[in-house]
Amino acid sequence: MLEINYYTKLLGVVGESIPYTLSPSIHNYVFQKLEINAVYLVFDIKKEKFHATFPGLLNISYGLNITIPYKEEALRYVRPEKEAEMIGAVNTIFEGKGYNTDYIALNTLIREKVDVNEIKVCTVFGAGGAARAVIYSLLNAGCEVFVINRSTERAERLREEVSQKGFSIKIAGECPKSDVVVNTTPDPNFVSDECVQGKLVIDFVYKPVKTSLIIRAEKRGINTINGIEILVEQALEADKIWFGKRLDRSEVMGYLYARQLVR
Repeated sequence: MLEINYYTKLLGVVGESIPYTLSPSIHNYVFQKLEINAVYLVFDIKKEKFHATFPGLLNISYGLNITIPYKEEALRYVRPEKEAEMIGAVNTIFEGKGYNTDYIALNTLIREKVDVNEIKVCTVFGAGGAARAVIYSLLNAGCEVFVINRSTERAERLREEVSQKGFSIKIAGECPKSDVVVNTTPDPNFVSDECVQGKLVIDFVYKPVKTSLIIRAEKRGINTINGIEILVEQALEADKIWFGKRLDRSEVMGYLYARQLVR
């Protein structure tokens, strides 16, 4: 049981309208298991109060996570590491530096599931914040990346942003024959049946863990990465940045399942 005292370090996640977040459950469990004297809280901040509140949190906290809708806004307050600057979003802060552990986690998970030398064409559904990290991870793996989005205008803006960083993606109306298919939207059914193909399917949605997309992929014998794997791995990479150590992903996922925090 955590005993809060003078030496307890304060960490937390900054976002808006995030009562569903599992981050406190994950990090406080890790702190307890690794005997780290720290506590992890939720800082739910309204947009109109963000710029007044956030600098204070930076000053009093040991480390922070950033989630929707502030991953881009937080960049102006930190010195971004190369990957975070490239992606244009930060989700972890420590000692004034901004990191993107979504990108780090995806690099790890993708390489665990497939041989990156064998993936050539990748299709990403969605053009929001989550899409950025996975697009750069797939580009880093040598993939030709296609983006499918309901709003073509938003997809074009993303294509232009990526182009300005020296990379190239293509906007598609229908999915090409792909080795990797990724859903970064809230709707797993946005990925049609004919697009469930290739060597790997990734779904960022984690409630439920077995989304309709993950189920369809597994029925076809395709490797999958589900949303809870991404969430936990990026969280553990943040712990490593803050404290130089982390737990094994399987242990944390086992804890979440045992507590019925995910299903």
